[in-house]
Amino acid sequence: MRRLFGTDGVRGVPGRYPLDQETVMGLSRALYQLLAQRGLPLRVLLAGDTRASTPLLASWFAGAFLREGGEVVWAGILPTPAVSHLLRMDGSFGAGVVVSASHNPAADNGIKVLAPSGEKLSQADERWLEQRLSQQGLTASPELPAEDPEFRQAYLRFLATTLPPNALAGLKLVVDAANGAASSVAGPFFQALGAQVELIHASPDGQNINLRCGALHPERLSAAVRERGADAGVAFDGDGDRAVLVTSTGRVLNGDDLLLLWARTLARDGLLPGGVVVATVMSNVALDAALRREGMRLVRCPVGDREVWETMGREGAALGGEQSGHVICGHYSVTGDGLLTAAHVLAAGVREGKTLEQRADLVPFPQVLLGVPVKEKRPLEELPELSRALRSAESRLGEAGRVVVRYSGTENLLRIMVEAAEASTAEKLAADLAGIAQRLLG
Repeated sequence: MRRLFGTDGVRGVPGRYPLDQETVMGLSRALYQLLAQRGLPLRVLLAGDTRASTPLLASWFAGAFLREGGEVVWAGILPTPAVSHLLRMDGSFGAGVVVSASHNPAADNGIKVLAPSGEKLSQADERWLEQRLSQQGLTASPELPAEDPEFRQAYLRFLATTLPPNALAGLKLVVDAANGAASSVAGPFFQALGAQVELIHASPDGQNINLRCGALHPERLSAAVRERGADAGVAFDGDGDRAVLVTSTGRVLNGDDLLLLWARTLARDGLLPGGVVVATVMSNVALDAALRREGMRLVRCPVGDREVWETMGREGAALGGEQSGHVICGHYSVTGDGLLTAAHVLAAGVREGKTLEQRADLVPFPQVLLGVPVKEKRPLEELPELSRALRSAESRLGEAGRVVVRYSGTENLLRIMVEAAEASTAEKLAADLAGIAQRLLG
């Protein structure tokens, strides 16, 4: 059995395994069988992002599911979290499927499968689908139903219910939609909350999603905020599940900043059970220290939004997220939603009468992140030279820093993160580890 699912669904290059026609259709038929076995509605809510390959992949998936006798509703271009919310609101779907590769370049794509609860499909169910996939044959023709635009409006209505009317009144915002799935919904949403909005990178052409814009390239938004004299800026990734904010001076705020700001608001309102906030091993140690100073507690977990959500459940936490800007507030959602996150963080400032620049006071340790391309993801314990270098780096840092080395769940990369009190120390240790990894795995 070949592994199909990574940490965030199935990803690859369209037309090649695992996104070739036979595999995509096989996955669709396997999902139909899973829903039938579980007694769930044989009805799927299907959406996607703005990549040129999305309609074709969606038609392969829809064609196979329809051939089995199921029903497919095509919601068109929507952020991944929109599908999660809609599944929970509607109740008539057995699953949700999003054709998207999130923050990856336009040449890639992917398939994410969501349970009717709006959560990611469990790992056990993903393994079940992989097993059934090997027994499939190619028999269906591509078929994509007509788009139902009502789901986009239902998503916007849901978002609006989570905040008071005019919650962003008086704010001048620049919003970078990354030429992705948020392009058609970000402007109307923030405007409906009373903000003056200027959209940038909201003209997708199938090839420009995430291209030198959005949450992966916040420097473009930073420059635009300063040039236009805006109060703040918001940048999304390709499928809209993460957000990065920019202050009026152009300072970029990542997920750590957003977690601290939202945690303060929730704690003040009595909505942060146990004072617990969940973050991954990649979050800066400064977040841990800041939360402790204010009577809150950070619980760390492995990388991945599913890991964050599951840890939140075990800890009874209402807030968790990743440094990338993928933040989950359990009062409103079971997954990260960039629009929801940005709006709530900004609205808290309006309510307090303070600017984002005034409120954002997290001072992070210098952190260096490097990605080393690898030919294969060999277990790190099988690489004694790298293991020795890692132990040496950890010993040198002691309690004044951290080292995290892990494989990406979505790309053929070894990710190296080093935090230290001095930037030069972090840079030197990260470069040394990357050099060894490149020689052994590159």
